[in-house]
Amino acid sequence: MPRITLLLGKRPKPGTLLHDVAERLSRAGPTVSLRLPHDETVDPADLRGQALIVQRGLNDDVAPLLDDAHAGSLTLCNPWPAEQLLRDRTAWRAALEDAGVPVPGATEVTGWDEVLGHAGRGAIVVKSLVGPGRGETVMPGTAATLPGEAPFEGPYIVEELLDFDGTDRKLYVVGDEVRGLLKRSTLEHTHSPAGEPFSPADELVELALRTRGALGAHLVGVDVVETPEGAVVVDVNSFPGYRGIADADRLVAEHLLAHVTA
Repeated sequence: MPRITLLLGKRPKPGTLLHDVAERLSRAGPTVSLRLPHDETVDPADLRGQALIVQRGLNDDVAPLLDDAHAGSLTLCNPWPAEQLLRDRTAWRAALEDAGVPVPGATEVTGWDEVLGHAGRGAIVVKSLVGPGRGETVMPGTAATLPGEAPFEGPYIVEELLDFDGTDRKLYVVGDEVRGLLKRSTLEHTHSPAGEPFSPADELVELALRTRGALGAHLVGVDVVETPEGAVVVDVNSFPGYRGIADADRLVAEHLLAHVTA
């Protein structure tokens, strides 16, 4: 039987995506092992001979282990080069721009005074360059509304504040499958896990798949807003939780099994 190792940042709880995915994988035949490198020592030799390594939620301390697995031609999902790219906002934005995927205009700055200088020319969205692109390290505003002192550490990326309808269109990609979830933008509302599933139009499906292809990833969440000029990709996340997508565990498990049987 093929062997699959789940290399995860924390143990998945019952009812969560990866718990359900692991159960589906086991029922399909492969031997599935769980390793938690944040809590235990995982020797590179332990991973050799695996048909697939599924990695999610790992910090940079685990990078040497993933480097070794990739150098040893082991199959990882997401592929390690794509995961590295998605950890670098500058790099993945550049990759999307090179592929013709629309992203907001942006400038990188080191200090908050530079952020305020850009805000003096119009409404902006400021993000931590190394953060996840959401939560407390994202702030929209103008020179009149942004705080005078830095609310979070830099360096920063300053994006133009786009004219959109206040709704984030989250496009969840699993290989060639795309599912959609509508959520109120956290630029205008507090974060909520709730969302409304929707069937993305062909144009959004094509945009999500172009994004995935440009990054060399398999499992991604692509955040899109609709502007008068068209859809724009405002954020990309590696291996999201697919929360709100009813058949996510089936889609992910089938995608992973395809790697093993290819």
